[in-house]
Amino acid sequence: MLKYILGGIFAEDGDPATDYAIEAAEEYGVDLKNHKATNIRKIHLEEMDLILCATTSHKNMLIQMAPELKNKIYTLKEYTNKNETNLDIKDPWGYDIQTYRRCIAEIDNYLDKLITLIKS
Repeated sequence: MLKYILGGIFAEDGDPATDYAIEAAEEYGVDLKNHKATNIRKIHLEEMDLILCATTSHKNMLIQMAPELKNKIYTLKEYTNKNETNLDIKDPWGYDIQTYRRCIAEIDNYLDKLITLIKS
């Protein structure tokens, strides 16, 4: 069974998703209306088998926070495609709906790759 927790490095506990995030996610059949953010510092990272980040800067921050876990920490792109050169998923926060749509499409693409990888 895959155990996962979504956490943000700069998220404030309890923050809702942005309106654009809700709208873009709805286009993929995902309901974020009741989503509440969780700061990564509140998560027991040592219990995770794998920690996937959106950006290399997030990955590096987590490695600084928990260097003993560095062999479990990757970017989503890095983990799903070892030949990927651009390892970051652009953070859409503060941008327009089109940026959120591009972001969620990119995440969807790499999550499909992750599911295929996990199943094999």
